[in-house]
Amino acid sequence: MDTHTCSDCGEPFDTRANYLARNAVCPDCFEFPDVHHDETPDNDHTVYLVASVSAGMHGAFHAAYFRVAAQSEADARFFAIAYQRLEDTVNEPSLADIAFDGEELVLIRPGAAPTTVRVVELPVVERHDGYAVTKLDTRNGDDYEDQLDFGPNTTDKLPDPDMTPKDVLVHATDEQIEHKLEKNVPDDHQCYWTVNGTPQQTRFGQRIWFEQDGQLVACGQIRGTESGRIWFSPLWEVDLECPTTVPNQGYKYVEPIDTGQRTPERARA
Repeated sequence: MDTHTCSDCGEPFDTRANYLARNAVCPDCFEFPDVHHDETPDNDHTVYLVASVSAGMHGAFHAAYFRVAAQSEADARFFAIAYQRLEDTVNEPSLADIAFDGEELVLIRPGAAPTTVRVVELPVVERHDGYAVTKLDTRNGDDYEDQLDFGPNTTDKLPDPDMTPKDVLVHATDEQIEHKLEKNVPDDHQCYWTVNGTPQQTRFGQRIWFEQDGQLVACGQIRGTESGRIWFSPLWEVDLECPTTVPNQGYKYVEPIDTGQRTPERARA
């Protein structure tokens, strides 16, 4: 650890190379920064999805997911871990001990298995809610790689654990589809479709299909779901016969439509 002087209280404190050291703020004075509310333009903060996955007893794993508004990925990682430490009412929070080994592994206490922290920048349309850190969900289990890659809405979120996740069909106009096509979406952005409630029968990796006049005209890979939205990759164009009728409003679950493997252009780049 290195010794620093707190810019708030003026007292010396010891900490590792982390947010506290970079900003000269001691653990006692640390507060999550104020961020503007959803309706106020804010060019200082980026919104991230942060996944924190740590080893548990007997090889099981625990995952926690957060929406974080921060000025950098490094800050987003620290805020997620700090939130978990401050949420812990059993063990004494030790923010000064938080140290990152590379970009993904965080070492919190000696002898403990490292926690893997991954950060994904959310689209600009996904605004924060006025809080620096918002906890989204948690998962427990032994499917370590799935928890890292799929996020909080994999098979254990389905009503029936044995249920096969479904693709999603929606009816859309040319205008609704056009601005979601790969060629029209900025790099690193995702798209979303507004729905009622939280979809429970689909997950990351499934596809969302767009129908017009009985034909499937566009398709994207689902990246996640939340209340009121299905998130997916920018769309690529297809020309396939729709296997069923599609409501003019809302969406419809269907068995996965097999058209062969097609990886979105940006995933291949």
